Amino acid sequence: MLYTLTVFADRGETLLDDTFESPNDSDAREEGIRRLKEGQFEHKGARVTRAGKLIHFERAYLPKIVPVAGSST
Repeated sequence: MLYTLTVFADRGETLLDDTFESPNDSDAREEGIRRLKEGQFEHKGARVTRAGKLIHFERAYLPKIVPVAGSST
């Protein structure tokens, strides 16, 4: 089966959008986590999906909320 690993920057930009084959969801989740560690994306938001189904979700670990340039907050 074909899976997609997507990694996001703190502001939501896509850092990685990669596909890979895996025999099942469990193995795909482990492969996705391995690829996150290998690419040093462990503290970024990420997800592994298959045909729109969420297999794994990694929440970003932000040290603090950084205001958007030009924002009054």
